[in-house]
Amino acid sequence: MSASPLLDNQCDHLPTKMVDLTMVDKADELDRRVSDAFLEREASRGRRITQISTECSAGLACKRLADGRFPEISAGGKVAVLSAYIYIGKEILGRILESKPWARATVSGLVAIDLAPFCMDFSEAQLIQALFLLSGKRCAPIDLSHFVAISISKTAGFRTLPMPLYENGTMKCVTGFTITLEGAVPFDMVAYGRNLMLKGSAGSFPTIDLLYDYRPFFDQCSDSGRIGFFPEDVPKPKVAVIGAGISGLVVANELLHAGVDDVTIYEASDRVGGKLWSHAFRDAPSVVAEMGAMRFPPAAFCLFFFLERYGLSSMRPFPNPGTVDTYLVYQGVQYMWKAGQLPPKLFHRVYNGWRAFLKDGFYERDIVLASPVAITQALKSGDIRWAHDSWQIWLNRFGRESFSSGIERIFLGTHPPGGETWSFPHDWDLFKLMGIGSGGFGPVFESGFIEILRLVINGYEENQRMCPEGISELPRRIASEVVNGVSVSQRICHVQVRAIQKEKTKIKIRLKSGISELYDKVVVTSGLANIQLRHCLTCDTNIFQAPVNQAVDNSHMTGSSKLFLMTERKFWLDHILPSCVLMDGIAKAVYCLDYEPQDPNGKGLVLISYTWEDDSHKLLAVPDKKERLCLLRDAISRSFPAFAQHLFPACADYDQNVIQHDWLTDENAGGAFKLNRRGEDFYSEELFFQALDTANDTGVYLAGCSCSFTGGWVEGANRTPCNAVCAIIHNCGGILAKGNPLEHSWKRYNYRTRN
Repeated sequence: MSASPLLDNQCDHLPTKMVDLTMVDKADELDRRVSDAFLEREASRGRRITQISTECSAGLACKRLADGRFPEISAGGKVAVLSAYIYIGKEILGRILESKPWARATVSGLVAIDLAPFCMDFSEAQLIQALFLLSGKRCAPIDLSHFVAISISKTAGFRTLPMPLYENGTMKCVTGFTITLEGAVPFDMVAYGRNLMLKGSAGSFPTIDLLYDYRPFFDQCSDSGRIGFFPEDVPKPKVAVIGAGISGLVVANELLHAGVDDVTIYEASDRVGGKLWSHAFRDAPSVVAEMGAMRFPPAAFCLFFFLERYGLSSMRPFPNPGTVDTYLVYQGVQYMWKAGQLPPKLFHRVYNGWRAFLKDGFYERDIVLASPVAITQALKSGDIRWAHDSWQIWLNRFGRESFSSGIERIFLGTHPPGGETWSFPHDWDLFKLMGIGSGGFGPVFESGFIEILRLVINGYEENQRMCPEGISELPRRIASEVVNGVSVSQRICHVQVRAIQKEKTKIKIRLKSGISELYDKVVVTSGLANIQLRHCLTCDTNIFQAPVNQAVDNSHMTGSSKLFLMTERKFWLDHILPSCVLMDGIAKAVYCLDYEPQDPNGKGLVLISYTWEDDSHKLLAVPDKKERLCLLRDAISRSFPAFAQHLFPACADYDQNVIQHDWLTDENAGGAFKLNRRGEDFYSEELFFQALDTANDTGVYLAGCSCSFTGGWVEGANRTPCNAVCAIIHNCGGILAKGNPLEHSWKRYNYRTRN
């Protein structure tokens, strides 16, 4: 039996005013007030409802649903009217309130959805994703600031969308109703107010794999200047730190502030900083070539904590592709991408598709996988449970995909984000060239899909900055800090550690010179290759458990090469040339960097070659920097001669004004950074949590970016030292500050699931 014509027409004739709930700012109160509004509207129908009930054998009554959405309006078992919500901006709400009757207001084409504005297990970003998938229209948060609660006839057309599964196995299904005046879809506007769904915070937020935010802990400890201390009657340990990179320096510094007096740092090279290495040119010391880390996203909250502590927080935007004028060369054809604009038309499909994926997620068969933007929003708003469950679904479904196969699955499937199916290999090659924001990702296409996706969700691909002073100024300032009358740098011994072994209750360090020293605790921040080959830590299970040894031995270290050229002038400014060039030849990515913006006549700096993996490996065959520069310059000149003609060192001095480095052949590194292959994320888990495993504490702890979930980013090199220091203080009877990572209840993932 169909619904009554009276019901279908009632909404346009009822004179009852909408209830104004704009002053309500608490979710539970809004829940109650909206419920009351629907109940009051039901009562106001009076005799008319009775008449409708007689015709369709169904009255109107409200019942609350268990999941927090507003109840259906029903009688007995037959539902005639459902509740839903139209999400709109303040301006549209004003138009609705000014129009009469309300049912004829400017709402045509909008989608009403059965998610209530007081629903706390759904974020604003998820709402944006759901509305796009239901309507095909994109919304910004400002477009969803308010809501109108409506009752709508069950005869209205609807679409149900399955959202991510939760740990208890339930499915979040969202139903949308398209409002079309032409079809006379019956609906009744009941109340309006502000959307109180979870919104992102402006402060720091945890990364997706950890769900623990280290920045508040560091901030909290700033007042006392230490993350822990030792009572007077507790003996303090003798500690060795292997490696004077940023991780080793942070470990030593924090231990000294906690009161540990006997700390020795062993560094195999003749400098400090590790992969925070800024080369200053002799004739222009303010111009620095970042041989290691060079891009620093604001989402690296712990890094910025230390930058602020040591007076280095003044950053400038890094000239990533599209943020500055960018020259694209594909198959010998040149394209110009103007700063802040859409890329050339040839690249639109991959550019729009990737950005649609970030906002809309992926709709596959039986489920919608949460969008990266929605997961980030959940992290920002503190909705840790939903973020965890959404990420676990990505791990379950894409954990064994490479970045290449994951992209193929998403953009060659039946529901490609952006609405256009990509072509192979044409769009593949375009995407490899353009990348996801910080340049081409072609060389790492065979890395794990999850490894790349986590960088996006963690915000590391957004608003990347460069350090004007050179990032190695941070380890230099940490090393120069004086604690208890002695600087950290005075505790550094520049000698190679050849072996680390257990000796009864102590740890024996054997140096290259043959000398051995005994320590109570040892923190190892070396590269994974040295941990395995030089320190011999994975030969047995006396120090690390077998899964940790496996992770050290098998984790993939990425090869990377850089070649910098200091030029006589900033030629790209003189001749109005693009400051970024992306190519599909051997010179993959070229960046023009200005470290003296206040001096238009100052020296220029060009990162003429920044390559990874196979592209880097090829260059190893040309170890001479002058010869390598000539090869790169010739490659660029074939497509961009106006640019290439300026690629000569200042004063024709190849020795002083050209510098290169290959991280794979660096004997103290053995690679640039850890980048997991598909299905190997559990290696990161083993390495990161090793120091926090109090049940298997042997006195040796791992730290460093390669022992984190974010290899290659300084952030991991700042968090893992905190783990190691907390473990030492705790194990030796010290007292840790509240909120430390050891006492945190970690919500772990299952990284070993299969697709």
